[in-house]
Amino acid sequence: MHTHRFTGRAESYRKGRPPYPEAVVDELERQGLAPGSLVADIGAGAGAAALLFLRRGYRVMAVEPNAEMRAAALSLGIDARPGTGEDTGLPDSSVDLVLCAQAFHWMDQPRAWAEFNRIARPGGFIALLWNNRVRSGTPFLDELEALLNRHSLEDIAWAERMEKRRWPGMHEAVFPHVHRLDLDAFLARISSLSWMPAPGAPGHTEMIAALRELFAKHNHGGFVEMPHECALYWTRRA
Repeated sequence: MHTHRFTGRAESYRKGRPPYPEAVVDELERQGLAPGSLVADIGAGAGAAALLFLRRGYRVMAVEPNAEMRAAALSLGIDARPGTGEDTGLPDSSVDLVLCAQAFHWMDQPRAWAEFNRIARPGGFIALLWNNRVRSGTPFLDELEALLNRHSLEDIAWAERMEKRRWPGMHEAVFPHVHRLDLDAFLARISSLSWMPAPGAPGHTEMIAALRELFAKHNHGGFVEMPHECALYWTRRA
């Protein structure tokens, strides 16, 4: 697992990343997940997905390899512990839902999938969750995508790896939602991307200046809107 990609980005991640919609929990409960069940959030980052389930009354353990991200989750009162998708450190057949939000593409996927099946109880759920940003369709989104490509440190298609966001045979549900951001949150949102210049790194100042200009051009009442399609992939352990 790429354990250091988000070092130096925890605060930007916490401030700028979009929340996950309540519809995710509603859908899993429709499929049979019982309220109050034990959830293991693997590759939990700063804890956005863990919070979604905690606020709905679930018990949650977060597993996160990056110390800064783990500290951000702990500061929110989340039970966050070290571990990776390939080696969570959790007991066999111990959790009702193995959740992996916005992280599966960074893992050795065959090893991680075997680990998810090891820690899920028989009949338990395994779910992959993604807030996929909408890249085009308005002048703001078109110009933002061009800006991202211009300042990116890596090939965006490789970094986001859309083809690695599910495992064969999973069910799918998609929930469109919109993330509304003021200037600070917008700057944090882009700074949180692991393939863009990090705060303090070469190129970050130039990127921020371009983002400020874009925000000034397209904001309405001090906010811009970034639409997302939240994709939920789920299955149950045999």
